Amino acid sequence: MQKKNKVKMNEYIVVLPKWDELPDISLYLEQVLELVNSSLGEYLDCDRNGRVITQTMVNNYVKHGFIQSPIKKRYDKTALASLIVIAVLKDIFTIKEISQLISLAIDANNPEESYNYFCQLVEETTENVLMQRQQNILCNEKDPRGICSSAVMAFASKYYVNKVFLLKNEAK
Repeated sequence: MQKKNKVKMNEYIVVLPKWDELPDISLYLEQVLELVNSSLGEYLDCDRNGRVITQTMVNNYVKHGFIQSPIKKRYDKTALASLIVIAVLKDIFTIKEISQLISLAIDANNPEESYNYFCQLVEETTENVLMQRQQNILCNEKDPRGICSSAVMAFASKYYVNKVFLLKNEAK
């Protein structure tokens, strides 16, 4: 009986698009919204229109300097990756806190390495939490990987509670 439950939980592991899977060309806002919402909609809470992020959100993130401004109305790969990170963590942390986490990660590595590490961590951590496996978290407060790991663990724990609650309600 428990094996059936584990297979069912395995379906909820969060898999984010890796850096190489993101478009190499800059995208217009509508294209960015489509990519982010289609990539994350099955995992994250959406608004009543099925969107994880909206045009207004993105415009506010740009206005407050949380993501890079578009060049000729096009968003580059780093801005797209930042929006995915923001979308994943926005229910746990403030946008300002997420922006600080992104800056910390990018200062320690290049955007590609930082983003791919985040994606890998989200996948591994959600799998470990959903399967109720122990996970080691780096605890060095000066190491951005440890801080990122703790942030992702917070996301994965909330995600787990939501999925377990939803699964139990679906079964009723």
